[in-house]
Amino acid sequence: MGAENIQLEVKDVSKKYGKKTVLQPTNLEITSGKCVAVCGGNGAGKSTLIKIITGIEKASSGSIQFNTKSKKNFSYMPDHMNFHSELTPVEVLDYYASFIGAKKEKIQEVLEKVGLWDQRNNKVGSFSKGMTQRVNLAQALLADVDLYILDEPTNGLDPYWVIQFKQILQELIDNGKTVVLSSHIMRDIVEICDEIVILFEGVVRTAGTLEAIYSETGCSSLEEVFLSMVDREAG
Repeated sequence: MGAENIQLEVKDVSKKYGKKTVLQPTNLEITSGKCVAVCGGNGAGKSTLIKIITGIEKASSGSIQFNTKSKKNFSYMPDHMNFHSELTPVEVLDYYASFIGAKKEKIQEVLEKVGLWDQRNNKVGSFSKGMTQRVNLAQALLADVDLYILDEPTNGLDPYWVIQFKQILQELIDNGKTVVLSSHIMRDIVEICDEIVILFEGVVRTAGTLEAIYSETGCSSLEEVFLSMVDREAG
């Protein structure tokens, strides 16, 4: 694999809080134009890894390398956003657009994409969790970048919007974008990801395509893979 095809490289990245290690030394190569999901249960280290990649958290060891002209040439969707309750979706996105130079037309485009254009002038404080998450997704889609990093993007979405989210993700991939996302709801991401990374208690236990993971583990679903890890740990 040529270096020019690597969008993001994680080299021996680990994280400790005091004496507690929440992420063991981790190595990953994310190929341009691929969708890669980091999966695992709560406390597996998924969000920690995502936050280190985005620079929100500082790694205890190792390094992150981006194959882009600008190290900050990515868009980030955190697992949760506390938008000001008195703002409308248009006002929220106008604020973010001012930082990245996005045009007004782009605000309408992304709000239509996440199904909130008709609610554009309603206060986000009146929104459900799923609607707020869609505002969160919309702010990430404002930027036209090579790499999108999404932390638990399907949290709070109902089944219809999980399906719509998959379509939005597929559109990004079809346009040559690279996506890294984390999820503890494995069934939500199986169909849309080229590669899966499974974290268990801060350790990458397996990584690769679904076919490769199933072949390696003898399992037929990601849930079964995860349960086999739990059983192995308990044993």
